[in-house]
Amino acid sequence: MKTLLVLKEPPLHEGSAPAKTSLGLLRGLVGHGLDVHTLAARQHFSPRDDPPADLQVEIVDVPASASSVARRVRRPRADLGRGAFAASVRDRARDADVVHLEETETLWAGQGLGRPTVLHVHYLVERDRPPAPPWRRTGRDRLELVLLERAALRRTQHLVASSPLVADELRRRAPRATVTVAPLSLDADHYTRASLTQPVAGLIGTAAWPPTAGAALRLVRDVWPLVRRSRPEARLVVAGRGMRELLGEPDGVDVLGSVASAAEFFVGLSLLLFPLTRGSGMKVKTLEALASGVPVVTTAFGAEGVEPGDAVVVAETDAELARAAASVLHDESERRQRGDAARATFDRLYAPGPATAPLVDLYRQIAWLP
Repeated sequence: MKTLLVLKEPPLHEGSAPAKTSLGLLRGLVGHGLDVHTLAARQHFSPRDDPPADLQVEIVDVPASASSVARRVRRPRADLGRGAFAASVRDRARDADVVHLEETETLWAGQGLGRPTVLHVHYLVERDRPPAPPWRRTGRDRLELVLLERAALRRTQHLVASSPLVADELRRRAPRATVTVAPLSLDADHYTRASLTQPVAGLIGTAAWPPTAGAALRLVRDVWPLVRRSRPEARLVVAGRGMRELLGEPDGVDVLGSVASAAEFFVGLSLLLFPLTRGSGMKVKTLEALASGVPVVTTAFGAEGVEPGDAVVVAETDAELARAAASVLHDESERRQRGDAARATFDRLYAPGPATAPLVDLYRQIAWLP
């Protein structure tokens, strides 16, 4: 089966969250024996790194462009729907049995292709991004993404959701579309098992993403002081772009800022402590912890889309989160038991093969095959 995979940025081990999950997606589809042609946009914000050498990825540079307000309202985030990238999508689609658009930003590139097309929705904009005044950049960005998401639900017959909760909302808002749940995935071979020998909790993510910024502030201000009262020997490490500016230098917390490798960061942890208060879809940092054999203490938001089990402790209040974290950090045997469950859960459900199996089934149902 010939599949055209359309990405808004190149698939990378150490890129953004979408870059990491795109790599898992591509490895899974190839592992299932599909003939995949991958077309990735390299936008002005994309890193200059290249995908792994063993994967065939065609990259098209997409320059930043200015659009009028009216045009952005009519066709929001339409950079990928015009110019060389859109032309390449149209050309490659002629030989495809099915086209997979990864994330809503690829919507406009997939219009009028005359091929069965699926669109993978990772999250719901209004649940992830808080309202902001339209004269602020964050407010304008949110409005454009909301309009883009609405256009995607109107225009797409086959939708893919990263979690059952996202799927339920898509079915409610797009009752004529078919909705398939397919979890996000990561390249399993990139993640080394953590040793779990030291009582080190951590959190990683960009402060530019509102849910992650909120979780980091809650962790440092409200949850970690409670953990330190009962486990003064434990350490907390926070990493990610903008975290130093967001958090400053809080007492008892190592704030690293950007790190070269998230995978290496997780190797040094014994616990992902992630007190998320809003969001939707699967969280890539939770998947990275599972892939690294690191236990997770988080809220229902942070565990969305992950099968319940010993790998992830779900709690909601600051006291509950702190109590669960303190238990894991104090007891090495508990850490190891939960860490074993974490990697086993990842291998069984979120490694590239099992995670992409629902997509392959969907492709076979809708593809144009002789």
